[in-house]
Amino acid sequence: MKALSTFYPRILPYLPGCSEPLVNQVLLNSAIEFCENSMVLRQNLASFNTTINVSQYSLDAPSAQHDINRVMGVTLDNMELRPGMAEIVHNDLPTDKAKPRAFYTDRTDSTFTLNLTPPPDAVYPVIVAVTLRPTRSATALDNDLYNIWIDPIVSGAIARAMMVPDQAFSNPAQAQYLLDSAARQTINSRIEGNYGLIRGSMSVRSRPFA
Repeated sequence: MKALSTFYPRILPYLPGCSEPLVNQVLLNSAIEFCENSMVLRQNLASFNTTINVSQYSLDAPSAQHDINRVMGVTLDNMELRPGMAEIVHNDLPTDKAKPRAFYTDRTDSTFTLNLTPPPDAVYPVIVAVTLRPTRSATALDNDLYNIWIDPIVSGAIARAMMVPDQAFSNPAQAQYLLDSAARQTINSRIEGNYGLIRGSMSVRSRPFA
């Protein structure tokens, strides 16, 4: 992980007089949007086992610096489960215990929940593939965001600061140019991410709901 201050030399020369809290704010906002749209921070969470007749499992982010952005796939007992929406899944599959064949997710407040259907009839190993994003309170960003994808993040951060009115560094026209550049780079990053730039596995606790 790289401290937010590691990014300052790429940002502050374009924002004379910008305060550190504002730099951190625009940097985090840019990094979050980049990760949401590019989905480059991917990993498989550590395997956990199902509990018989329990269909819901809460997923924790791998660290206090991360939020789970999206569940990309679920493998149960070496079988890929079919994703779906709750209403569709419940209508298409039985509700009695059986080997799960599908999943859906929901988020309530800060709890990200994985739902398996039908409810498992045995203990099965589960691996969940997710994409991540920084939290709003993050104090550091992933090494890859600095070493590989720094340009769109820095461009987005500078642009956001330049859109603040009545500052020495305010420059709406340049901000729009940088936002457009960051958007193009984000699209390219998403394409590159689909070619296997995937992070290693990190652990996650499973908390079955009774």
